[in-house]
Amino acid sequence: MRRTLLVALATLAAALTCVPAKASPVAGAWVTAGAFTRVYDPSTPTQQWYINDHTFVRDDAGTWHMFGITHAEPADPVNEVEFAHATAPSLGGPWTKQAPALTVDRSYFGETHLWAPHVIHVGGTYYMFYNGGGTDLTDTAISLATSTDLVHWTRLASGPLFRDGYEARDPMVTRVGDRWVMYYDATSAPSGGNHVVAYRTSTDLIHWSGRNIAYTDPTTGDCCGNTESPFVVHRGDWWYLFIGPRLDYSGTDVYRSRDPLHFSSADTVGHIASHAAEPVLDQNGTWWISAAGWGKGGVYLAPLTWHDGPVSGPHLYAMPADRSAVSRWDGSAWTVVGGPAGHLYGGGYGLFATDPGTGDIYRYNGTPGNWSRVGGPGASFAVNAGALYGLAPDHSMVLRWNGDGTAWTKIGGPAGQIYAGGDQLFATNPDTGDIYRYNGTPESWTRVGGPGASFAVNANGLYALAPDHSKVLQWTGHDTTWTQIGGPASHIHAGGEDFFATDPNTGDIYRYLGVENFWARAGGPGDVFAVNDTSLYGASRAGLFAWSGTGTAWTRIGDPVSEVVAGP
Repeated sequence: MRRTLLVALATLAAALTCVPAKASPVAGAWVTAGAFTRVYDPSTPTQQWYINDHTFVRDDAGTWHMFGITHAEPADPVNEVEFAHATAPSLGGPWTKQAPALTVDRSYFGETHLWAPHVIHVGGTYYMFYNGGGTDLTDTAISLATSTDLVHWTRLASGPLFRDGYEARDPMVTRVGDRWVMYYDATSAPSGGNHVVAYRTSTDLIHWSGRNIAYTDPTTGDCCGNTESPFVVHRGDWWYLFIGPRLDYSGTDVYRSRDPLHFSSADTVGHIASHAAEPVLDQNGTWWISAAGWGKGGVYLAPLTWHDGPVSGPHLYAMPADRSAVSRWDGSAWTVVGGPAGHLYGGGYGLFATDPGTGDIYRYNGTPGNWSRVGGPGASFAVNAGALYGLAPDHSMVLRWNGDGTAWTKIGGPAGQIYAGGDQLFATNPDTGDIYRYNGTPESWTRVGGPGASFAVNANGLYALAPDHSKVLQWTGHDTTWTQIGGPASHIHAGGEDFFATDPNTGDIYRYLGVENFWARAGGPGDVFAVNDTSLYGASRAGLFAWSGTGTAWTRIGDPVSEVVAGP
């Protein structure tokens, strides 16, 4: 793994605190994106141009419109003085460049630039909210222009809707109940402080309340922060907040809450390799997410998937005993998707494999033979629904892959081992064995228990096997309290919403039924097991088998394997 990649876990202590309590599983729900494809490049034959923060809207005739920050390369944000406009019959294009939608008007209440348009359609009017700047960065303008045809725009005659700081920008407006809510990037105090997503409310889109805070990030500063480009989507019982840049310039994190006015960094449900991400629903009911930015060469789209259940992945990947190939099982047949590999690492976020010679780690891109190198060697790797994590070869630090290229961000210090599943990551202290939960922000970890022989994670939480293998426990999700859910076991396995343990005497595998000390025998011994979102798989010298899901019936699906993991 790159040595510049892969916060120190605090000094740790004590054994698992086993306090009988009923665990409270959290239902799984995560957001992932597929591969990005460029759909629009604003460049001319003689000059490279970029699109940064942007917005999509579909008119009544069915034509799609894109508006965005634009300027010739290289980046020059203070001189971004016009909004790009392009049209297309569908989101995928082809996109046609149009005349700028709006150009800066320095006579309009001190407007100095044009940033981050967001357009909504209400009645017969299109409303474009944007940042118009100003000379006082602690009091910058959020302004409004309206149109009836998406071509001719008129600024609100009374001036900006409001001013805020530090350098408040990137407005996004959506309906919440009987009012409109505008989310925007700011700091906790206009002069600086914690980076926040602020919000204001309105009943008419013209008159707005005072500022409130929907999300506070632990990072501080002024100007550019990691709460830019806020976008909020409502699906079912949940609201999802997209913000970035996270980890690096091309990174967006997704947070989930039942309250659209309060989000927490502890509720991360996805990481997407995108700058200025804009979720958009097309006319066919398909979700997409965009990416753009300085030096990116235009606007990109990727399919956006909302996972309403646990995400270990619906498929299975395996290698034969000689590790000569990687194959995927789709429920009825095997497909070879890659050549020789050292080890496999899988989860809802993706399938990864190490090179047997160099130890470098590669990501499977979804089609046979198509892999991309994402980093160098590591002591181990772990995958959950939202990210790939790595442990440095010398165990000196924990890192998170940024989701693009080979860039990684250090998120933790020395660790003995890492465990990922559902939407969570845990690491053990290399000296004491105590286990810590990653809170979603680099350098932020919380001790949740003492040493264990091993740990496993699924959508319902964290499980442990006591150091002497005498009992199986589940973390309650609070402090360092654990519940004993089973007796002696030799190994534990988790995935999806399922959890299994093997009998230390017979090797038989048992499924946990979700009630303390209630288990059901699922089958006999195996050499390796894997759990995906739909089933349990086990391999022995007799072959690879899929559990029926009830009783102890299994079906042979392949020859013996050396490794088997779940994945998308």
